[in-house]
This record gives sequence, C-alpha cells and structure tokens, in this order.
Amino acid sequence: MPPRMGRPPKGSRTLSKDDVLQKALELLDEGGSKALTFKALAAALGVTPMAVAHHAGTRDEMIASLVAIAFEGADAPSEAATPKLRLRDLMTRYCTQVTRHPELAKCILENPSLIGPALTGLTRLIEAEITAAGVSGSEARTLLCLLVDYTHGFAFAATAAPRGALAADDFTPSLDWVLDRIE
Repeated sequence: MPPRMGRPPKGSRTLSKDDVLQKALELLDEGGSKALTFKALAAALGVTPMAVAHHAGTRDEMIASLVAIAFEGADAPSEAATPKLRLRDLMTRYCTQVTRHPELAKCILENPSLIGPALTGLTRLIEAEITAAGVSGSEARTLLCLLVDYTHGFAFAATAAPRGALAADDFTPSLDWVLDRIE
C-alpha cells in the first residue's frame, strides 16, 4: 500500500525528527549506506519521502544528526588517574560506540565533513592526553593516528566477524601494548 499523501488525520500519531532518525539509524545499521535512502526510509515509516526530508533535512544533514546521536558523550573527559589510563578509557569508550554503528563510522570516513563536535572534542582530548603523557611533535601525531586507526580497524573487524567473536576484552590488550610503550 503506498504511503498516504497529505496531512495525517486528526488524532493520529505525528512523525517527529526523532522517529525519522531512529528508523534511519536502524536502516543504516541493517543495510549500510546504500540502504539508507529517503524512499526506503519513507516506506519504513509509512510516509512520503518529502515528509522524511522535512524532518531530517538533506542526506548529509540527516547523517550528521545520526553522528551526533551515536557519538554523544565521546568527548566527555575521562576520570582515570593517569594520561595512559585516560587514553585507554577514551579509546575503549570510542571503540564501543563505533562497534555499535560501524556503518555510520564508514559514512564519516567517506565524508569527513560529517564529523561532529563530539568527535572533534574527542580528538582534542586524545591529543591533550598524549601531550600529558609526555609525547610531542611527530611522535604525538603518529600516536594519535595509530590509536584512531587501530580503534577503527578493530571495530570494523569486530562487526564483520561472527557475532561475539571479538569484544572489548580483545581490543584492550593491544591498546595496552601500544600505551605501555609511551615513556
């Protein structure tokens, strides 16, 4: 049955931006970036593609909103005692968030303009903790890239593996190995 055109009847549930974003994240998680179309989203919600666009904006605006939701709190400082432990906490928390929504992380890697304030703030926190650990210059940049790339690589491998084959307990030993090399 095609979606109803026009305004919803009185007394019916109205569509909200949260409804659209929740369903968009489900479609993205289940089918990847190619499955997240306005047409598919509209069909899943029982509305027109224009209704989706009205609530979500452009595709990039919608994905940017999803990034804000999925990575909320990524930029929260760690309360751990030392820079190494704070780095461990930040990276483990981020890995958990990426593992929940790897298709969203892929969208960000394809279009870095989708990086939101939480992820920019996380990068600044990581850089500050690297500096606090006494690493500077090109070594600091190398360590930042290594930590972020390892985290993405692990998260993507964990989501591609059979369910439960890789978990945070598998992530942290290698992370600790890297962090233990900071002098």
